[in-house]
Amino acid sequence: MDAKLKIDFNEGNVQGSVARILVSEFDLVPNILKAQIEGDGSGIMIVSINAPEEVIRKCIDRLNSLGFIASKMDVHILHDDDRCWSCGACTSVCPTKTIYLDKDTFEFRAHPDTCIACGSCLDACPVRALSLNQ
Repeated sequence: MDAKLKIDFNEGNVQGSVARILVSEFDLVPNILKAQIEGDGSGIMIVSINAPEEVIRKCIDRLNSLGFIASKMDVHILHDDDRCWSCGACTSVCPTKTIYLDKDTFEFRAHPDTCIACGSCLDACPVRALSLNQ
């Protein structure tokens, strides 16, 4: 099963290596989709892993035991059809090309499985027609 983990950290555990734990303790190959550290040492990391559900649960439990706040991330892009102008601003900033306009109808479309919850589309939308349900 392919899963995305959202991992929050703080100044107390920012030096810990999430990737090392996933590789050495669970023999996984993590794909770091997003990593952001703020000036105070807090931050967020989004990691994609391919593992059975039981292993994913054990990874989350292990990371939480080390002081991280880890959870499985099920991101869905919420789109308000009534507000959307189909201007394409969201498509131009999406780093994973999750969001696109249908070539025939110019209507909003999305591949939610590729979303990394970066929020770029939310910031780019002039009419605030998008939100993330995590």
